[in-house]
Amino acid sequence: MVSNDIQNSVVAAMKRSGIQIAEPDRLRLDGVLCRFSTGDLDRRRGRRNGWAVVFVDGTRPVATFGDWSKGVAETVFIGGDSPLTPSERERQRIAVEQAKASRAAEIRKRQTDAAREANRQWDAAHQASDHHPYLERKSIDAKGLRERSGALLVPLRDSKGKIHNVQRIRADGDKRFLRGGRVSGLYASIGAITDHVLICEGWATGKTLHAHTGLPVAVAFSAGNLLVVAQALRSKYPSIRITVCADNDAKPDGTNPGVQAATAAASSVSGFLAIPPRTGDFNDLYAARSGNFEIFEASNSDRPTTQ
Repeated sequence: MVSNDIQNSVVAAMKRSGIQIAEPDRLRLDGVLCRFSTGDLDRRRGRRNGWAVVFVDGTRPVATFGDWSKGVAETVFIGGDSPLTPSERERQRIAVEQAKASRAAEIRKRQTDAAREANRQWDAAHQASDHHPYLERKSIDAKGLRERSGALLVPLRDSKGKIHNVQRIRADGDKRFLRGGRVSGLYASIGAITDHVLICEGWATGKTLHAHTGLPVAVAFSAGNLLVVAQALRSKYPSIRITVCADNDAKPDGTNPGVQAATAAASSVSGFLAIPPRTGDFNDLYAARSGNFEIFEASNSDRPTTQ
């Protein structure tokens, strides 16, 4: 087969697998890993989640390709319908390992660059004002925050206190992390660690919990990060009491992602769980009850209540 036919066949195979290569000219046919964008938006943002390795020097062309954003990885051969030979399977294995190594190296570089930028922004920022519109709307103070160009900065630290990222909160409440920066396992601390720590999703929720319980809080920034943060704290403080304070994200279909994630996090560290009795987080509960609420917790095997 000529090169154009092979390239077209590989592109068609990718399309059947749900992978749209936005840069066909990046596809190589020499057994070398290539990375490409899988859409015009990703191309404009410089993201290359697609990857492929194509071998044409065997008895038939073989392509292994995937899309990290979709969790797709497949191998196809061009021409013939017999199973992959041992040699082709070995090439498939090597291709996948190459792709994984390339992806890991790219992630490390992006996280390193983002950490450098996060520290630069944090050092250049000034103490935030209590009169920032977001803080006034949430009825919380500015302690622990810095401000730069009108946006609040919340530091994301590891268990050793090192900043790897920042969350920027604008006056309208829009929240963004630095692109490419690490988030998993990082958290923002409110108050000094004692024998009992609370974990929650958002900064405003954490400040409200700390103000009304006096307990230290670790802000995980998302439901998906609760479990990793809980495990990091358990590893650092083996005997500490941990309570995961859920966001009550009840959906019309009966699902509740916030409670589900918080329950899994509490269970993973033999911790406790607290859930607002109404939809929303504990800052919403504070606003609804004019600051009058108490947190009741239960073990992860019980159904907790909050009043």
